[in-house]
This record gives sequence, C-alpha cells and structure tokens, in this order.
Amino acid sequence: MNKLLLCLACLLFTAGASAQALWQGVPVGATVAEVRALVPEAQAPASAYAGDGVQLEIPAVDLAGAAFKVSFVFKADRLQRITLQADAGSADGARALAQRLTTSLRSRYGLEMSTKSRGATSSLTIDRQWNFRRTVVHLEVVDGTFVRLDYSSQAPARNNPL
Repeated sequence: MNKLLLCLACLLFTAGASAQALWQGVPVGATVAEVRALVPEAQAPASAYAGDGVQLEIPAVDLAGAAFKVSFVFKADRLQRITLQADAGSADGARALAQRLTTSLRSRYGLEMSTKSRGATSSLTIDRQWNFRRTVVHLEVVDGTFVRLDYSSQAPARNNPL
C-alpha cells in the first residue's frame, strides 16, 4: 500500500512540475488564486471593462526601460495568455523598445520562428514570434506607438490516426 501511495505521489509531483510556464514562471491553466500566489501584485482590473477574459492585471511593470501593463487572460477560469503592453509615445520609440525586447528575447529563446511583413510598411513594422517548448512568445508594434508582448500556449499537435 505504501509503495502505491509513493508511486501516486511521484506521478502527481511530476505532472505539476512539468506545467508549462508562460511569463515569470506562471503556468498555463493556473487559476486566479494560483496566479495571485505566484504574482502577489496581480489584482482585479481597475475598470469594469478590462478586456475579454482579463481577470487580473498589474498596472505597471518595468521592462526594457518602459512601463508595461500586464493582463492575465483566463478562459473557463484557467489562465490562457499573459499580455504585456506599453505605450512608447511615438513610432520611433515603439520600434526602439521592440528592438530592445527582441535582443532580450533572442538571448533567452534564440532566433524568432517568424517575422511577418505587412504591406509597404514592412521595414517599419515589427511582428515577431518565438516558439519555446510549447510556449508562444509574440512581440509586435500595434497602432504605431504601442508595443505588445504575448505569452500563450501552443496547442499540442494532434496525431493523425491514419
């Protein structure tokens, strides 16, 4: 009986230890309470309309010399995505901030998996994605002056039964 309990405890421990981490070690699928335990500064959104699925946020986190708002997005009470967004104030400022983040992300995750071009402004547009294990990290400049960094889960590949 003791051996069975020991095996069960080991299985439960390894399942928890392999949880996929997004930003700051917060695992995908975490509950609101679990996120608050890991990131005590995360609080309920200040406004009633914080965005679709946003149940927790941090008003300002310094990252690469800019203040980012952090939003924790939940679906069915489980964490699905973490979004960091900063207003750089200008298009040049946004590109410079995105370049600093790109350098940092490359040192952590390696070269990006994709860089999208959008129309004639492709040389001015930054839209990059890294895939690390099963985590997707997406960096982009939106609306000219905003820099957004998303951490989400990559859906596991489905096996073709044929």
